[in-house]
Amino acid sequence: MKRSTRIERLAGYYEDFAPEYVSTWKEIQHYEKQVRAFLREVVVEGARVLDAGCGPGHLTRDLPASVDVVGFDIAEGMLDIARKKRPHGAYHRHDYHLPIPRSWGRFDAVLALGTLEFCDDLGLVLEHLARAMRPSGRMLVTIVERRPDVRLHDRAARPLSEAELSGVSMYLYTFAEQAEAIQRAGLLPRSYRHHPGWRHTEYDVDVLYALWDLEAPRGRR
Repeated sequence: MKRSTRIERLAGYYEDFAPEYVSTWKEIQHYEKQVRAFLREVVVEGARVLDAGCGPGHLTRDLPASVDVVGFDIAEGMLDIARKKRPHGAYHRHDYHLPIPRSWGRFDAVLALGTLEFCDDLGLVLEHLARAMRPSGRMLVTIVERRPDVRLHDRAARPLSEAELSGVSMYLYTFAEQAEAIQRAGLLPRSYRHHPGWRHTEYDVDVLYALWDLEAPRGRR
């Protein structure tokens, strides 16, 4: 399936349950505590934050009004909710396989959480996000880690949902593939941890994340 077709099908899938997304997400995800800790550490008054694959903006909507939040997603229904919850934020329909528009400016912090499982070229997407960062900017990212000894993780790609979205893949990357993509993007790892991501109820298994805290080099232009 062509990438553009896959992205449109995926957008339609998320449009269908945008109003219920936050309540559903809270029931199945396992990483909110780590995200909140990162935001407390990194986001200061006047900072600019890019929320990639922002959904309804639930992770950044409560940041102080002085923080400039820019979010993007492929599902317009998600963006509509984000705009209502944080009217002073800026929310755009965009696919991270494409470069981040320069008109959005550059950012002190980037979040890419619960979204890169739909990324078919990890190095390309991390490059796009890295180019939007200010020198010494920080990025918190989750990547589905492929561990062949774990059920569901034995293949590099598999349908997100056999029942509802056959043909639209969830992508899994080995640690070596992740490290190569991070290096390609010119980012510096600050920390890495292996962490439960979310409960895949259809497959009855936890999707396992690599949770990376990455930094843009100081001398980057």
